[in-house]
Amino acid sequence: MVIFPEYEDVLSLSGAVSRKFSCVVTTHTLHKHYALHHHDVLELSLVVSGTGTEFINGSPHKLQPGTVTFLRPHDMHEIFCDDTGVEVICCMFDISLLFGSTMEAEFGTIILGTNDGSTSYVDLDPHSYAEMRACLEKMRLEFQEDKLAKNSYIRSKLIEALIIYFRAHQSRNNLAPTSSNYRNKKLIWNVIQYVNTHYINDLSLEILSTQFDTSVSAISLAFKEVMGTTFLQYLHSLRIRRATGLLLNTSMSILDVSLEAGFQSFRTFSRVFMKIEGISPREYRLEYSREPVTSFPLSDDSMD
Repeated sequence: MVIFPEYEDVLSLSGAVSRKFSCVVTTHTLHKHYALHHHDVLELSLVVSGTGTEFINGSPHKLQPGTVTFLRPHDMHEIFCDDTGVEVICCMFDISLLFGSTMEAEFGTIILGTNDGSTSYVDLDPHSYAEMRACLEKMRLEFQEDKLAKNSYIRSKLIEALIIYFRAHQSRNNLAPTSSNYRNKKLIWNVIQYVNTHYINDLSLEILSTQFDTSVSAISLAFKEVMGTTFLQYLHSLRIRRATGLLLNTSMSILDVSLEAGFQSFRTFSRVFMKIEGISPREYRLEYSREPVTSFPLSDDSMD
């Protein structure tokens, strides 16, 4: 049986959309296996107890107290817990929450970047762990209340938590700070936000030009200035990242993977995959695939 990853409409299920604030902060304990899934929101989660293994786009990493994971829209992920289970504080939010006002281009580039080859997690030192946990706990408690300026408070704490994560992540991965002097930041971040949530659909510079009522050349230049890459290269990097996760975590055919990743042409998918990964999709699956997904036991009590 072919296993397709499950799509989770997190914000709608939680009622966040009806509250007109696209953010959910919860704490819960995972047991055994949390099945392969994806969503169109960002996720920042902190492990506070227990151990296990998480697979993000096919790449495994250990979960332990102090591990922070940051997931971008449609990242494929699943979790296998050890006997103790894994307790996490989790914040899931729509990308628009961060771009509702002017934001520094450097921070935005880091949040939405895909081309630095770094991991999607970091193990915090004790000091940073204490800071992160306190920050997320304040967000969780505020989320449950109905106080003055609640949404603004949560947003400010979310930005603080993201800064803690990305500073630690940058240090651990020896990444150089990014910079940009692009003038029309509001336009380009709206465009990038749109691309990150719609990249599995039909997308082109012409479509973006119509959507944002600006010229193709202006959008093309903005991508180069802010993201340091062309629109097409950025789009391909998002789609191939998703494709690698599908190849390693599902038994979907390679043709289905190409379609699910947003490619309308299998030939284009194969060519782009080879260019980015250096090997064909079939070779990638054979070389890096772990034990077939169908061999893992599924649990009815995956989450409390």
